Amino acid sequence: MTAITEQKQKKNESFFSKNVSAIALSSAIKALGGFIGVYLPIFFVQIGGNTLTLGLLTFVASLVQLSFLAIGGFIADNYGRRTIIVATAFTSVIFPALYALVQDWRIFGLLTVFAATGVVSSPATRATVVDSIPPEKRTTGITAIQVVSTLPSVVSPSIGGWLIVQHGLEEGFRMASVYAAVLAFISTLPLLVLLKETLQPKSPQELDPPLQNNVLNSARSSFWTLPQSLKALMTSYALVAFANGAVSQYYILYASNVVGLTAFDWGTVVSLQLLVASILKIPGGWLSDKYGKKKAMTASLLTTIPMILMFTLSQSLAQVAISALLLVTAGIYYAPAHEALQADLTPRPIRGRINALWDMSNYLALGLGALAGGLAFQTLGPAVPFYIFAVAELVAATLLISKVKEPQTREA
Repeated sequence: MTAITEQKQKKNESFFSKNVSAIALSSAIKALGGFIGVYLPIFFVQIGGNTLTLGLLTFVASLVQLSFLAIGGFIADNYGRRTIIVATAFTSVIFPALYALVQDWRIFGLLTVFAATGVVSSPATRATVVDSIPPEKRTTGITAIQVVSTLPSVVSPSIGGWLIVQHGLEEGFRMASVYAAVLAFISTLPLLVLLKETLQPKSPQELDPPLQNNVLNSARSSFWTLPQSLKALMTSYALVAFANGAVSQYYILYASNVVGLTAFDWGTVVSLQLLVASILKIPGGWLSDKYGKKKAMTASLLTTIPMILMFTLSQSLAQVAISALLLVTAGIYYAPAHEALQADLTPRPIRGRINALWDMSNYLALGLGALAGGLAFQTLGPAVPFYIFAVAELVAATLLISKVKEPQTREA
C-alpha cells in the first residue's frame, strides 16, 4: 500500500468516524428523554382516550409516515443526506414541547399524528450509517451505534416513572415532556457540527423524475425487481413490525390493568430491558457477522414466541420482569442483522429509496398491528394482542428460513 493510499484510507476512516459519532451522540442525547413513548399510552387513556382510539391513531400516523418516508427516500438519493437529517432534528423539538401544554385527548392524538412526519429523515440516516461502515463489519458497526444511541435510555424510563409517582400521571408526564424537548434541542448540535455528506447531490440533469410521478412508482417497481432474497427479507421484517405493533402500545396497559404494576414498576422493567439489550447487542452483532445473519435472525424470531406467552401468564412484578427480560434477550439480535443483510443485498445508489420502501412497509405493518392490537385488547381480551404477536413471528420465521439466502458478495 502506497503512502498516498494509506493517507486516503485514514482520511476516509476519520470521515466515517465523524458521521457515526454524530448520529450516535445525537441519538444518545435524545434518548434521555425517550420515556415519553413509554408512558404515552397510559397518559392518553388517563385524559380520555381508549385502546381502540390509540390503535386507530397509530394506524393514521403510519399512513402519514408512508408519505413522508417516500419523500425522504427521494431527497436522500437526489439531494444528499445531511440537510434533511439536520433539518428534521430541529423540528423534532416542537412536539414534546406541545405535549406539555395539551389537556384534551383529541388534540393530543392529532399531535402524535403530526409528529409522525419526523420519519422523513429516516432513509437518509440509515443510508448514511451503512455508507459509513465497511461491508465486512456492518452488523457489528450498526449494533455498536444502536448501543451507544440507546444506552442513556436505560435510565430514562425510571426517571419518567419517578416524575409520575411524585407529581401524578398528568403533571408528571407534562414535566417529562418539557425535559424531553430540551434534550431534543441539545441533540441537534452534534449533527450540525460533525455530520458530513456521503452522497454527492445530483445535477439538475441527473435528477430522478418529478417526485409525484417517481416516489411510489419507483418504490413499487423497485420492490418487484429486487432479488427474491431481498423481497422475502423485507416481507419478513414487515411481519415482525406487525407483531410488534400489535403489542408495543399495550405492554404498559396490560402490566398496569391486569397485573397491577405502578408506573415506576413498569419504568424499572423497561430500564432493565434496555440495560440487557445494551449489554448483549454488540456480542450478538459480532456473532451474526461471524456465523451468519440469517441464523441469528431465525433464532431470534423463534425464541421470542415462548417468551411473549410467558408475559401473558405473569401475575407479579417479578414474573413480568423475568418474562420481559427474556423477551428482549431473545429479540434483540433480529433488527441489526436484518439491517446489515439488507445493506449487503442493496447497491449504494438506491439505498435511500430501498430504505424508504423498507420503512414504508414497516410503518404500514406497524400501524395495522396497532389497530389490530387495540381492537383485540378492548373487545377480545388484554392477552389477545400477545397471541397475535406469536403467530406473526412464527410466519416471519418460516418465510425467512424458506426464502432468504445470504449473498456470496456483499454490496459496498
